[in-house]
Amino acid sequence: MIIHLVRHGQPLVGSDGLYLPNAGLTELGRLQAAQVAKHVVSLNPEAAFTSNVPRAIETASHFSAHTNLPASQIPDLGELETGNIWDAPDSIKRRIASGDYHVDFKALGGETLGEFNDRVKRGFAELLAASSSLRLTQIVAFLHEGVIGTIIDHMEGRHSFDSKRREMMPYGSLITVNTDKSAPHFPGQWDTDHLE
Repeated sequence: MIIHLVRHGQPLVGSDGLYLPNAGLTELGRLQAAQVAKHVVSLNPEAAFTSNVPRAIETASHFSAHTNLPASQIPDLGELETGNIWDAPDSIKRRIASGDYHVDFKALGGETLGEFNDRVKRGFAELLAASSSLRLTQIVAFLHEGVIGTIIDHMEGRHSFDSKRREMMPYGSLITVNTDKSAPHFPGQWDTDHLE
């Protein structure tokens, strides 16, 4: 099965650089979502999936507007649950805003990286099962950088996501993976040619 994994458009963030709770996209994020939607439409996926997080749902809605294909939500494909990061000390906020995923999110009411990895693997299995039951051969999933990284790591036989393993995935970019065991899974680069 071919899966086009799309990172959501640029989300709204607070002055501290942290994602705002339940926030959607910025003006630039909506433009990125529109551009990636147009590109993904040309790839002819048969179905769309997303997490239950507003920034991913809003990104997927641009694709759905072009195709009349609603995006099915898979909650286990949501981004890392960070707990109450907004009340954390400034030093922790700076680490999180800089992309440091090795903060003790459990102490903030979130989940550990191990729990995150296990949850994403369950969500990915659900996505594959739903697609297989419908005999789909090509789909698109509008997700989050950490989730996409975890899926790729899982497909490459790694047991845990490491945010430092590869370059940051730009907002609105996509990568295509092939779940066929005899195919190369991960081409090694993000597709951003559709973004202005």
